[in-house]
Amino acid sequence: MRLFIRRDINAVVIAALAALAAPPVHADNVGDRLVIADASSDRGMPAPYVHHKNGPGYIYTSYVFDTLIDHGANGDLTPGLAESWTLSDDGLVADLTLNDKARWHDGTPVTAEDVAFTFAYMTDHPYVLTSVAMVDTVEAISKDHARITLKRPYAGLQSGPLLSLPILPKHIYQDQPAPERFVDRKAATGSGPYKLVSYDKAQGRYLFERNDGYYRGTPKFRQVAIVKMAPDAALQAMAAGEVDVIGSLPWTKVEAAKKAGLNVLSARSNHPVRLVFNHQGMFREKDLRHALAFAIDRQALIDVVYQDGAVVAETGYFQMGSPWRRETADPDYAHDADKAAALFRQNGWERGDDGRWHRDGSPVVLRLIADKSFNNLATALADQLEAFGISVDLRILERAAQQEHVRTGDFDLALFTASTMGDPNGVARRVTSPMFWRGDRFQDSEAMKAAIRAQAGALDHAERLDQLHRFQALYAEELPAYMLVNPIWTTVHSDKVTPRYLGDGVAFGIPSALHKSMFLR
Repeated sequence: MRLFIRRDINAVVIAALAALAAPPVHADNVGDRLVIADASSDRGMPAPYVHHKNGPGYIYTSYVFDTLIDHGANGDLTPGLAESWTLSDDGLVADLTLNDKARWHDGTPVTAEDVAFTFAYMTDHPYVLTSVAMVDTVEAISKDHARITLKRPYAGLQSGPLLSLPILPKHIYQDQPAPERFVDRKAATGSGPYKLVSYDKAQGRYLFERNDGYYRGTPKFRQVAIVKMAPDAALQAMAAGEVDVIGSLPWTKVEAAKKAGLNVLSARSNHPVRLVFNHQGMFREKDLRHALAFAIDRQALIDVVYQDGAVVAETGYFQMGSPWRRETADPDYAHDADKAAALFRQNGWERGDDGRWHRDGSPVVLRLIADKSFNNLATALADQLEAFGISVDLRILERAAQQEHVRTGDFDLALFTASTMGDPNGVARRVTSPMFWRGDRFQDSEAMKAAIRAQAGALDHAERLDQLHRFQALYAEELPAYMLVNPIWTTVHSDKVTPRYLGDGVAFGIPSALHKSMFLR
């Protein structure tokens, strides 16, 4: 049976690589190629405007396109296309010196004109994952000198757009009026460590070839192949030496990976699942948000749904391991049914003889929306609330239907997830913006909004931390949303490569161990 499985998995990998016009893996060239297994479907063509607008889509695109500043292997900021940079005392002007060895994949030099063009182009054609709204002008002072002038001091310039914004080749994109429809192979002309060789949209397969002239040194592997493969098949292929990395392994498969003697790397995702309140309805009252929090047993949710695959989330937005988090413990709203009941009664709720809760003479029925990925968690949560005496109308919806329910206010509670990592200037969008449908959409705390604004302009790091710690305390007190569980994410790898989870995530906070630093020497 074992021999049959190995042959079957080998056939899968060889077929995937053959479909990408790559020779099969053999002992004489295995060290030249890295094979990454991805259980999900197509992530989109690895070019800035056409990759899927999520973390994996960005990660794969970053193998092809470089940014001005990059992460080092430990998550520190390190030179990318900009080999050095300075910021004026007033925080309004950044001068960047580009690496004069940087080249586009077609051999054209990367210049300050490309940098100026990218910011102007992305002002007219916004890149969904990184904003340039804080930028006033970008000038090419010389071939290798770009000057960025900001509209106002912006504390997150280096760890925000300079770290996350892929720089575009002007000579390729300047004649593209609709970049979201630009799917010609030339759209993937970048300056990164790997060139795109082939991409199979139907199968979600990618083959990248090493950029031998890469300005930061020759990458380790001649080729990087990404193949779609279910977790069980990927584990078997890794045991057979046919796969080198499983980017994301479900927690239910972790023990199998360990028993097989594979290298298992796990970390808190800091991409917590949170219970979002409709702040235009009954949960505009903070006491009711607190009451519901005390009514929920988060550890019991983990025991039922995740077991060893999650931990109880921190309530003050930032999670353990975040460089922005204060060490002081946040209120944990530990499960306390009596305290929950007392708060509900103080706010006009009454419990009938049948144990069901009523408000204004009518039974309380909470509309809970979630997508199918949270079906088990939503069901367990609904069961807890039902046991407490609160009826729940659970609706498992597709994305478009979720958006419509949020837009029209047709919900009381929702389960959403988003990264809490990356530069904290993303907090405003995720917490207070009414435009981000999966955000908290919380507008009722002027003190919280003031702290978010203040940290954005605080050029002194200690001052910025003070404001962020103030925000953290306010978040835990106001509960714009209730952080429920923090899933554990796992990557499995061979000895050929050393993936790392970065403390603040990749770029704008992606919880992935597949940053391109693992390809560099």
